[in-house]
Order: sequence, then structure tokens, then C-alpha cells
Amino acid sequence: MKRKMKVSFALLLPVLMLVFASLPAFASDVPADKYAYSLSGEVGTQSTRIELEEFDDNQNFRNILAEKNYKIVLVKDGAEIKFTPKEKMPAVVSYYTVDGAYGGALFWTIDGSEEAVNEIGANQTASTTLHKNYGGFTGGLYFVLEIGKGDQSTKIIYWVSDGSAPETTKTEQPSSTSSSDTTSGSNQPSEKPAAKPVQTAVVTATASVSKVLVDGKQVPFEAYNINNNTYFKLRDIAKAVDGTDKTFEVGWNSEHNAINLISGEAYTAQGGELAVSAHPQAKKATLSTSKVYLDDEEVKLTAYTIGGNNYFKLRDIAEALGISITFDSKTNTIGIVTNE
Repeated sequence: MKRKMKVSFALLLPVLMLVFASLPAFASDVPADKYAYSLSGEVGTQSTRIELEEFDDNQNFRNILAEKNYKIVLVKDGAEIKFTPKEKMPAVVSYYTVDGAYGGALFWTIDGSEEAVNEIGANQTASTTLHKNYGGFTGGLYFVLEIGKGDQSTKIIYWVSDGSAPETTKTEQPSSTSSSDTTSGSNQPSEKPAAKPVQTAVVTATASVSKVLVDGKQVPFEAYNINNNTYFKLRDIAKAVDGTDKTFEVGWNSEHNAINLISGEAYTAQGGELAVSAHPQAKKATLSTSKVYLDDEEVKLTAYTIGGNNYFKLRDIAEALGISITFDSKTNTIGIVTNE
């Protein structure tokens, strides 16, 4: 009888080993001895969890919260993060609105200069500061430091504190409550989520690597990606479609800080259109404040100023001018179609 049990266990052991070997590995923190980290201006931690309404553009932040082991550090305005890896290591500080929408990544300051990088070299010290109001947002922001990537990464969430919790954070209620716990004028829940703030005014624009075809012909563009959208220089688009059914003129009214677009009118070249740098680099992009008029009617188009030129979201321009846009993900090719 004993022998039978031994044989059964011997047969079962390889099966157990196979099962345990097939289990997915749990994500782990980056070992603390692989980097040096410091934070100035810390004032405490927030014990309550963050709960967000579900929006299409806050999935990334909700994924971070789903890890359940995140820590929320409360800091003063102007708090500084310093990070020095002992070996080359990914490190990025991203910021999100109070409803979890992605705003962008902060610039690291390395050797006295700001750099749009997400990987820090061995023994390099990178620093960045956290501000309650940043890039046009005035309702406060979540900042997330992510060190490493994949199954081995460390994430820290920061909130610039003025003594109040984020408006969209649902605090855990104690076991017994009373009406005196309510500090607002009403305890009725809001029927609608708070209005989302406008896009951030200062972001990192990374050079696009997509190929662009205009009516089937490849045309060189120096375009940039901002928050997963491709932005093109307005005059580059005007030059590229000049002479087609979708031709348009571009004018500038400096007195009123306004851009005037006239559909159907031939484009007047200014020089420098469709010029492409040999090695395009990431650049700072600031949200444009110029008004845009199409055939004397104001249109709302998202635009950024990059290197002194106005760059517009391609799909916005295309929709306004009746241009068709296609995208082939297999070949990473953008199509601009004017003859449909």
C-alpha cells in the first residue's frame, strides 16, 4: 500500500512542476539598490484609494490603479524628484488630469538642460518638479513616476496637496457617519462627470515615423505625434494639396492673432514648405492661442506651436476641408486623399 502511494506521488510530481512553471510571473518592483531616489517637499501620504469614472482616454491610468499596490504621496507645490540609476534604466514622470486623462510626460533636467527622454543613463542624475497647476490645468494633476518597465517596474503616484483631496477621488467612508461629516452645501451625487479640462498647453512632441501618401504619391513631411495624434505643419498640408480639388490658401492677421483659410484658392508658398530635418528630434510644443477662420467663419481646431510654426491635428484639418484620411497600420502609412 505504501509503495502504491509513492508511485502515485512520483507520477504526480512532474505534473505539479509543469503546472507551477506555467503560472504567470507577478510583477515586481525594481530593486532599490539599482538606483538612488529622493523627493523634496513630501508632506504625507493619502490612504484613500482613487476611483475614477470610465472614459476612453483614462484607461492607462485605470490600469495603474488596478495594480492595487500603488502609493499616493502628498507633496508641496514645486516638489522635486531626483533619480540616479546605477545602470541605464527607463524612467518617466507622466501626468494625468483628475479624471485620469493622460496629459503628457514631464521633461527631465539632466546636466542643467531640459530633455524629453524616458530613459536615464547610468549614474546620470535627472530631476523634475511637480506643480499643482501645469500646462493650463488649474484643477490639480496626478503625477506618476514609473521606473523600469514590464514585469519589473516601480510606480509612485503624487498629488500636489493644498490640504484637500482630488475632487474625483472617492474617499472611503468610516463605519459610522453623520450629517455633520458633510462639508459641501449638498450631499447629492453629481449626475454628470466634471467637465474635462482643455488639452495641456505644454507637451512633448515626438517626431512621426509614418510614411505619408498624398493621392497615392509619397510626400515628405516633418510631422509630430502628440498624445497619440499626428500633427502636421499647416503650410505643409496647404502646399501638398495645392492644385487639387481641396486646395486652400493660408493667411495671417497679426493684429487679431488669427489664421485665415480660404478653400478653393491657390496656395501662396512662403518658402520652407515640406522641408524635413535629417534627424528630427522631440521638441516642446505649446498650445496655440490663435483663432482660425475658414471662409470667414471661425472653426475650432486643435493646434500647437512647434519651433515657431503652427501644427494642426491632421484629422481636424481634413474634416474642415473635406479631405479623406486613411491609415494602414501594417505599413504605418497615412493617406491624404483629395479626389474622393
